[in-house]
Amino acid sequence: MLKVIIIDDEEDARYLLRKALEENFAETVQIVGEADGFKKGVALLQSVPCDVAFLDIKMPDGTGFDILKTLEDYSFSVVFITAFDRFAIKAFEFSAVGYLVKPFKTSDLTKTIDRIINQRERTSKESAPFKILLESYSEQKIRKIVVPNADGFTVVMLDEIIYVNAVRNYSEFHLLNNTRVLTSKPLINYDSLLSEQGFFRIHHSYLVNLSHLKAFVRSEGGAVKMVNGDLLPVSRQKKSELMDRFL
Repeated sequence: MLKVIIIDDEEDARYLLRKALEENFAETVQIVGEADGFKKGVALLQSVPCDVAFLDIKMPDGTGFDILKTLEDYSFSVVFITAFDRFAIKAFEFSAVGYLVKPFKTSDLTKTIDRIINQRERTSKESAPFKILLESYSEQKIRKIVVPNADGFTVVMLDEIIYVNAVRNYSEFHLLNNTRVLTSKPLINYDSLLSEQGFFRIHHSYLVNLSHLKAFVRSEGGAVKMVNGDLLPVSRQKKSELMDRFL
């Protein structure tokens, strides 16, 4: 049974989340407390043990991030709750931290609870993703991405990525230091994340960092040479769009 605390300044938002948890996860979740702001939220989390905390990002007297900074050391899982905020959502995606967007769907909540149950089977607390999230959100700039892998995750600087290629349903990151990072997420996930960060999908199997593209080679139907010497194919459909980026 997961013990849950909800911290949100909006009474209606707390009610809807509580109702959804009680109706859909009665055998999995027990709500042990609620608070309507930063100060009360900190006091509640310091006095009542819990497994999961749902934290609103923006509240009149502070943010969900402020709560974590104040607590410093905590063992519960965190799910951030946010109204639609394009940059905040992007920051969550790049840091691989759980979040719900108001108004949320029951299916989204189900995925979140399932993810938390799986994560809590791990013995170590993974704080790096939260640090990446706080850094990105406070600076309003994406510099790093958290890449899940078989051992947990790897934090990668965006400017160190040469390209990402599909390996069946997995993706493999090729980095400037000649290392590779394999993740179980498909390439389409990273295409949507990185397309606004200077990356371009040249082929159904390749997503390249345009900053590390060294040359275009017309032979063999068209290919690009990357800074590490790798020659990658460019699909016919993508060739003209790629050329437009440079000409």
